[in-house]
Amino acid sequence: MALGSIASLASPYILKIIIDKVFPSKDFHLLVKVLLILFSINIARILVSFCSDYLFEWVSNHIMLDIRKDLFSHMIRLPMSFFDKNKTGDMIHRINSEVNTIQSLLTGSMLRFINGILMIVGLGVALCLLNYKLFLISLITIPFIFINTLYFQSKIRRLIKKSREKDADILAYLIERLENVKLIKIYTKYVHENNKLTGKINEWIHFNLRNVVLSSTTKGFSTLLISFTPILIFYWGGGLVIKDALTIGSLVAFIQYLNRLYDPLRDMMSLYIDIVRSSVSMRRIYEFFELSQELSETDSSNDLIIHKSIEFKDVSFSYDSNLVLNKLSLEFKAGKVYAIVGTSGCGKSTIINLLCRFYEKESGQIFIDGQELEHIGINSLRKKIALITQDNQLFHDTIWENIKYGNETAPKDEITKSAKVTGIYDHIMTIDDKFDSVVGDKGTKLSGGQKQRIAIARALLKKSDVVILDEATSALDSESEKQIFNNLRDIYKDKTMILVSHRLSAIKEVDEIICMDKGQVVEQGSHEALINTKGFYYSLFKNQIE
Repeated sequence: MALGSIASLASPYILKIIIDKVFPSKDFHLLVKVLLILFSINIARILVSFCSDYLFEWVSNHIMLDIRKDLFSHMIRLPMSFFDKNKTGDMIHRINSEVNTIQSLLTGSMLRFINGILMIVGLGVALCLLNYKLFLISLITIPFIFINTLYFQSKIRRLIKKSREKDADILAYLIERLENVKLIKIYTKYVHENNKLTGKINEWIHFNLRNVVLSSTTKGFSTLLISFTPILIFYWGGGLVIKDALTIGSLVAFIQYLNRLYDPLRDMMSLYIDIVRSSVSMRRIYEFFELSQELSETDSSNDLIIHKSIEFKDVSFSYDSNLVLNKLSLEFKAGKVYAIVGTSGCGKSTIINLLCRFYEKESGQIFIDGQELEHIGINSLRKKIALITQDNQLFHDTIWENIKYGNETAPKDEITKSAKVTGIYDHIMTIDDKFDSVVGDKGTKLSGGQKQRIAIARALLKKSDVVILDEATSALDSESEKQIFNNLRDIYKDKTMILVSHRLSAIKEVDEIICMDKGQVVEQGSHEALINTKGFYYSLFKNQIE
């Protein structure tokens, strides 16, 4: 860029030589020599421009890659409470649109700014060498240009921030509606949703138009001030030419250089708006970067083995000041199968979330083989827990890749075996692409039961010490559910298995049932024992029992 800027400064000076030396001396050979020099300079400009463009694109793409990768890597390590409080659309907007804006600043805008500075400095030196008095006169309007720019700075920044927030809100709205398109269809809310979207877009347009008004106004004033400069130069320089104090070639060259100075100056005005816009994006991104990640590994216990028990002792936890667990105490012993049952909101899933350390308890203690949970590294802990939820959480990828996600290094025969254990293998063999079949977004090409079988097969590959099924077989019929549980019990006979379910068929064969109500254990025992007492458990499943 620097070489290109230097080369571009040669043309006006060569024009001065032609006017002041070649034409008066009528030296044709000198003219040819000067023109060859000019042609060579233009060839050099093309070569350095090619190199500059290539490097620009390389730097631009790698900056975008680094920021987006670092932001994504940081976000997925944030606590679950972060994802509870933030919209998916806003997070995607920051990873995508805000990073694109910063990429534009750090590459396009920043390089243009550097190039503009080089050009302004080079042109300033050339103007000063031609005639320093005219150069000083041309600087008169510069302070007024900067005052004008600074005056509009805060107003433009506020409008850009508002516009960004509205843009992110629109993206969040679209994602939420597309994820719930069945709800829109069954309630025929097409017009309602269109009107809501129109209102949001109109708000975004409103802030954009106000931003354009201010940006255009500040650029307009700056352009007016810049356009006043040539009038002063022609007035003063023309007088010097008339008095023979300045050659015509020098004045022409001075005006040429001055005209070239306008473009980078005007560009600076536009770049200022880009810089303000990018500064807003930077703030929005660093709001996420400044958030603390989940507690990092506090030890090197990557070889953690859960072979005795998991114990909750007087554990309490609240969601947004709503008490969910109230001094809960219970124990899961290795080699046994447990079921947690209770009414909605009683704290069943919260127990799982605390055990996996998706959330941190407020008080009490959680022990694994006598060691406090806080003293076990999060990654070490989670490597030993397989969690299958009702959501199934399949990726838009092949069946093979979805199962293999449980263990990337698993050999082919283990992946096939896990598919057979869960009963999905026979179905896979009936479809055209077999394991290479793409399941669709969130597994839309599969039935609910098939999605759950794949999710369980994925968990099997993890070979964990604790297996948790949170309504993980709700879409399966009772016979299939029973078969899968029997297979799992055979595989994990020395491990801990925890079921969370509302179906009696899923829990009556377990070793111990834990009944919860209002964040506490109210009953505990085998299915037969709890049925005979005809207490909380009996009343909870009375309709299914009968």
